[in-house]
Amino acid sequence: MAFSSKGSRFPDNYPVPVLALVVALFAVAVRLISLEYVEIGGDSLCVWENVRNLVESGHYFEWNHHTMRWAINLPLYFVLKIFGTSSLNYYILPVCYSAVSALLAFLVGSRLRDRRFGLMTALLLVLYPKMTTMGSQLWPGLYEMTYLLGCVLALLCWRRGGGWKLLALAGILAAFAWGSRMTSIYYGPGVLALLVIGRPNVKPVLIFSLFFFLVLGGEWFYFFSDTGNILGRFGIVTQTHVAQDELLVSVGAYLLNVLKLIKFRGLLPVVLGALFVAVWLLRRGNDNEKCVSILFLGGLFFSVYMVSSISPLKLAAPVGSRYLTAGVPYMLMVLLLGLDYWNVSSPRGARIVRWCLIIAFAAFTLKEVPEQNTLTRLQRDIENARITEQERLPVVMRFNAWTPNGIEKLAMNLAGIEKKGRLKIHEDGKMCKNARRMRIMLFKRSTDKSFEPVTIDGYYYFYSGDAESLAESTRIGVSDFARKRHKLMIVPAESLPSEIFKGAK
Repeated sequence: MAFSSKGSRFPDNYPVPVLALVVALFAVAVRLISLEYVEIGGDSLCVWENVRNLVESGHYFEWNHHTMRWAINLPLYFVLKIFGTSSLNYYILPVCYSAVSALLAFLVGSRLRDRRFGLMTALLLVLYPKMTTMGSQLWPGLYEMTYLLGCVLALLCWRRGGGWKLLALAGILAAFAWGSRMTSIYYGPGVLALLVIGRPNVKPVLIFSLFFFLVLGGEWFYFFSDTGNILGRFGIVTQTHVAQDELLVSVGAYLLNVLKLIKFRGLLPVVLGALFVAVWLLRRGNDNEKCVSILFLGGLFFSVYMVSSISPLKLAAPVGSRYLTAGVPYMLMVLLLGLDYWNVSSPRGARIVRWCLIIAFAAFTLKEVPEQNTLTRLQRDIENARITEQERLPVVMRFNAWTPNGIEKLAMNLAGIEKKGRLKIHEDGKMCKNARRMRIMLFKRSTDKSFEPVTIDGYYYFYSGDAESLAESTRIGVSDFARKRHKLMIVPAESLPSEIFKGAK
């Protein structure tokens, strides 16, 4: 019934530390190849900017729901203290946590079934489509997922061998998951199931809860002392992020919110398949399999129906793949458990589906490989930013809606197709976000909240400089960007469309 076959000793003939090392190195390699440029959204830049300033000046710029994710900010703080605040060091934390999460997924899978099952879980997690973004950015989902995997592993080890220290470790890691993102509470039913299913004793729950609330007590005391808010971190988050109005819904829309699972797009069959298998495992699986199913089902249910306010009715978060990241390992395990059971009656069918998952996930990862390595590109952009400042060159921005990645460009070259990205007109909002990204990551300055991009011709906008400097310069800095891609180039003025010089006059 397990993945291991009688005719093969792999991977049982390799020690667990060797397999764990291979998993971690594979995860690092995939993440480095598929690294995305720092995105223009708020989460990543806000965390980076504030923690960098904490290292350099000893304080944050502001308290908000980003800077209060202490279980992300503390590790990032130590990384920057050790390695420095160069923008290239932005990627150290997500790559490291990606490797640790893959390692933990392997160990959890091995505890759940066997080493082959663990390797398959880790492989699918590394190649999971959203990991190309999660493993490149400071989005909270990756860190929440990693801490929760550690908590689940500690509880599975406790279920097999006992010991209060494992319960204490699990409680602390659960608190760190909370410290990464409050939505980790969605997985509370699954964690409780690991504590009580087949273990009808209240003592483990008390030990786990003691250490969990000890950490949360320290969290509350710090934020209360610093801000005076009686609810601590929770109260401040409520006043900032939760106070926004984007997620207000009617009762009817709330009940039909499950239809927004369509936002998973290509991943929707995977989610629905896991949902079907998880419900089936609740009846037919063993105790550990039931617990893993509850972890996934709880995360999925609450990501759709959790509210932050009843009057008015307001959802806690949008529905989408980035908000279910912490539940992905359990979704994959549930799918693999279903294939494992199916393997008894239809080995060929189970094998085909398994390979389809691997190939589909791998194809998506390859599709996301950038044309130029992101670390190399960022380093070049930093150098070009230095030159533009030194020579006082004007810098203009243009938003590119689509550019071919490495795989797409290769396919287009083989087919003899030459297609450049499409420039988008009148993108004031995106220009503001890109200017913020450049200011923080390339010029190492703090956010200028008063910045308003000045359009030249609707396509090009000034980042720095003006019409006069643009007309007089023989060389110009050009920020050619998309949401998760960027190039800061220094080009001859005559290489740009003459229309922008007309617009600059």
